[in-house]
Amino acid sequence: MLFIKRYQLLTPALIAGVSILFSCKKEKTPIIPSVPEPTLWEKVNGQYKVYDTTGIYLYDMNIVHIHVSDQVDSLRFENFDGKFTFTVKQSSPNPNNYPNLVTIGFHNPIFDTNSKRWQLGGGADSYYNSFNNDTIPLKFQMTNINYYISDLTPYYACNCKQIAVKQH
Repeated sequence: MLFIKRYQLLTPALIAGVSILFSCKKEKTPIIPSVPEPTLWEKVNGQYKVYDTTGIYLYDMNIVHIHVSDQVDSLRFENFDGKFTFTVKQSSPNPNNYPNLVTIGFHNPIFDTNSKRWQLGGGADSYYNSFNNDTIPLKFQMTNINYYISDLTPYYACNCKQIAVKQH
């Protein structure tokens, strides 16, 4: 009897502790699938406002990402320099090893919105034609030297520099 009286006070505490132990279940946290980091060209995809190097607005441009494979994609430049639409293959890694290079390519001839012919090309550079912080400093050469007489247009040549800023 002494034994029962001694542990009589501990019995409710023991029962409460055991019931709490078995009644609590660890919540299973759902496994959230990791979203892969977007590729450079997926980040480049979007609408841009383009300015000259002094900050004067020039035109709107769209860059559209076209998925091809894991290492090769294409970008379609719409309204480039306010008058051209073209598609350029982008590869990773690029031949120049510039990590954020956005290739403009070389186009001869390329037709503008008025069906006039041009020669257009953009080189590779560690600063120009590279996507950084939603900005692409553009550098390209454009001329109509081969076509201006037959297209009946004034001669034009430009070593152009512009700043494209992505819009959100």
